[in-house]
Amino acid sequence: MPLYEYQCRACQHQFEALVRNAETPRCPSCQSEDLARLLSSFGMGSLEHTKELVKKERKRLAPIHQGHQREEFQKTLREHLDHEDH
Repeated sequence: MPLYEYQCRACQHQFEALVRNAETPRCPSCQSEDLARLLSSFGMGSLEHTKELVKKERKRLAPIHQGHQREEFQKTLREHLDHEDH
């Protein structure tokens, strides 16, 4: 079962789909079958593509990173205040 990347011509949504036999995938957003098959990202090795992947991953991890920073700040602040009390 090959994995292909598609872009829906109706709503522009991009997605991956496992394609079995002569099965035609549907867009998960709008259910359209009017799809354009894209070049697979693993087949491309451009700097722009790598930068885009890094940007998406940073955006995905930003809330987690910010939460860790907030926790570390709160811990440091509590330690500082505890030290001043003594």
